Amino acid sequence: MFADCRAALPLRTQTTDMANSISISLQPRSAFGKKNKALRRSGQIPVHVYGQKEDPLSLQAESTELRTTLREAGSTTPVTVKIEGGKDTVTLVREVAVHPVSGDLLHVDFMRVNVSEEVEASVPIQLINEEDAPGTRGGAGVVTQGIYDITVSARPFDIPSSIEADCSILEDLDADIKASELSLPDGVTLVSDPDARVAWIQPPRVIEEDEVVGEEGVEGDEEGDGEEGEGGESEDGGGSDE
Repeated sequence: MFADCRAALPLRTQTTDMANSISISLQPRSAFGKKNKALRRSGQIPVHVYGQKEDPLSLQAESTELRTTLREAGSTTPVTVKIEGGKDTVTLVREVAVHPVSGDLLHVDFMRVNVSEEVEASVPIQLINEEDAPGTRGGAGVVTQGIYDITVSARPFDIPSSIEADCSILEDLDADIKASELSLPDGVTLVSDPDARVAWIQPPRVIEEDEVVGEEGVEGDEEGDGEEGEGGESEDGGGSDE
């Protein structure tokens, strides 16, 4: 009965079609290498567009517009790149480079895609109804998330932007949700390890921690007794030397 419930795992997904696609305007870039620092100071971010057996393009985008686009698209929603003096191209965000200290945006790569061909993409997993998981009642445990995204294959506009796994089916400590048990939308197939554990109930660690504290206290008493004995021997030894 539990297996049947798990097979029908509730799933909510968000998809984007071409009519509602995200777009961004890019301009040809003439600054390269060290000159990119000055480009960023002027409010422009270096951008690279590649893929589909076409020549890669070195472009630039206005910083605020680019940040907004990245926030809306993530790594799953297609972005239509409108290139000044060129043709519109459907892409996916493939790499976002930021400064390790300041967090400033340094560079972005867009990969061209064919809207009729499948591509692989990493889709984030969001757990829902964690507080309703039966296995957590009475302090029996807490919901633990094992993986935070899965890789799927689908046509660009069929890629879900997120997958929400309903934890209310986690009955007890033996229950878990595996990647293969997520019901993916039509046209979307799983590429990740099907046995990867998405979520399960983790038993409380209070008892284990108490045991550890108790063991540390015993060890501390033993060490203290040893140190006291060594101190006495040292004093006696010192007296005999004198």
